[in-house]
Amino acid sequence: RKYGLRMEGISFERAILREMPIWHHAQADPKIRRLTNSRASKCLQTKHNLTTVGDAEDLAAVLPVVIIRGSDYCECQDCTELRQDVKCEHPHSCMLRAQELLDTLPEKWDPRAEQPEDHEYDLDNLQKERDEENFNYHLSTTGNISDVFRIFTDPNHKPVNKVPTRKVATTNPRELSVVATDGSCIDNGQDTAIAGAGVFFGMSDPKNQSIKIPKTSGSTALIQSNQTAELLATKVASE
Repeated sequence: RKYGLRMEGISFERAILREMPIWHHAQADPKIRRLTNSRASKCLQTKHNLTTVGDAEDLAAVLPVVIIRGSDYCECQDCTELRQDVKCEHPHSCMLRAQELLDTLPEKWDPRAEQPEDHEYDLDNLQKERDEENFNYHLSTTGNISDVFRIFTDPNHKPVNKVPTRKVATTNPRELSVVATDGSCIDNGQDTAIAGAGVFFGMSDPKNQSIKIPKTSGSTALIQSNQTAELLATKVASE
């Protein structure tokens, strides 16, 4: 708390969501505490060795098939295997409890929900032309559970647990607009620095722009530098 350490990000890939601990999930609805002391919960912990969100998702995934057949006395293959493999006496109840645990998660932290990852192309598989680099537009944090932690966060800013919308209308990534952006600065690093930016969609394209970086934006002073100009060019191009 002293250094503002907490989990934060716009969105996370499912591999990370599935790594999260299910019993003490920091983002779960507080009612999850009422679900931890039942017979089914004890069985999940001691016999199923269920510890992560991924474990709960895998067990609950069988439920749509089992629920058709009925109860803890179901003799379907899934229930029979659970009785034999983990000595579970009430597999149907355990599956239901796993689903209830998952239902306490906000959609941003629920691997069953639609995530921005579903609409983000694999940049490594996109064709590159000459020396161009593919802009990484991904919103999702990748890696493992350690990558969701941020330090020196703003204690007055409450993290948002809604999933941001990220759908690309086209089905072909090469149909996306190709735009060149750049920024430059005269006397970079000096008090006399003057920066500018350019956005180029193509010859005679009306969306082309040349931009002089203003000294201020509202009440905020803008640093005249290459970096400021490049960021502004990217912002304008994306709009």
